[in-house]
Amino acid sequence: MSGEALIRELRKLRACVIHPRDSDCDELVRHLKRIGCQVDTLWPVPDRWPAHADVVFCLFGGHPSLDVRTLKRGRDGTLIGIVEYESPTIVRELLEADVHAVIGKPIHPFGIMSTLTVASSRYRFERRQNSKIAKLDETLRSRRVVNNAVRLLAAERSISEEHAYQCIRRWSLEGRASMTKVADQVLACGSELSDPNFRFKPKEAL
Repeated sequence: MSGEALIRELRKLRACVIHPRDSDCDELVRHLKRIGCQVDTLWPVPDRWPAHADVVFCLFGGHPSLDVRTLKRGRDGTLIGIVEYESPTIVRELLEADVHAVIGKPIHPFGIMSTLTVASSRYRFERRQNSKIAKLDETLRSRRVVNNAVRLLAAERSISEEHAYQCIRRWSLEGRASMTKVADQVLACGSELSDPNFRFKPKEAL
């Protein structure tokens, strides 16, 4: 991605700064606005991910009752931690919240754009990978369902598994339903499949 394209992407971001209103908060807000981001501020930490926020900058270790894990509720964006000092407690909070990057206090403009760019890129990569994993999981589940239905149909009707598979495939085409939906219906029929008078109705697979 070119430098100009990168800046255009950053300018589309809606940022939320979760930090008490002080000079550090104001400096971060000013710099994000200079980059071109739309910026809102919040404090204390809300009970879920801020609505419509593409990226959240959140202060860690700034309040004894702070529970940053609440940001995992409805999370849909990049999380960047803000820390004033390091301690085992703060590091644990950062890990539990699964932050994409960290910036230190006092806030300085240098490095914010780079941090925002890298963190946002990492979030987009993770989202693509999670989508691929979800699709693979669904594919594997569908295959298991179809295979189980094929074995059941073959056993109940004393036919080959290839013949059973072709039956399910034909019912899928006739009913305009996915093979997984038809397979679910076949499994639900159970021993009814062995009845010589049994007729599979395509609409029931929808």
